[in-house]
Amino acid sequence: NRIATWLTYMSDVEEGGATVFPLAGGHLKPKKGGAAFWYNLYASGEGDYNTRHAACPVLIGNKWVANKWIHERGQEFRRPCSLNPMV
Repeated sequence: NRIATWLTYMSDVEEGGATVFPLAGGHLKPKKGGAAFWYNLYASGEGDYNTRHAACPVLIGNKWVANKWIHERGQEFRRPCSLNPMV
C-alpha cells in the first residue's frame, strides 16, 4: 500500500493544470518549485479516500511534476530487474 505521496511541480502553467481533491474540496495550482505532501492511509492502515485526486487539463503551457510514492515495503523483489540488456 502507498503510505504517502510527495508531489513537486517542476514547471509553471499559464492556465489550467490544477490538481484537485474532489472529496476533500481542495485544489492545488501548479507553481514551479511548489510541493505538496499527504498521507494516503489512516494510522489504522485503511485508505483515506479524501486523498483521491485528479489532474485538470492544461489549457495554456506545459505541466511537469515529479512524484515520490512512499510504500509499506520495497518493490525490488516483486518486480525484479532483468539482466538481459534487450529488456
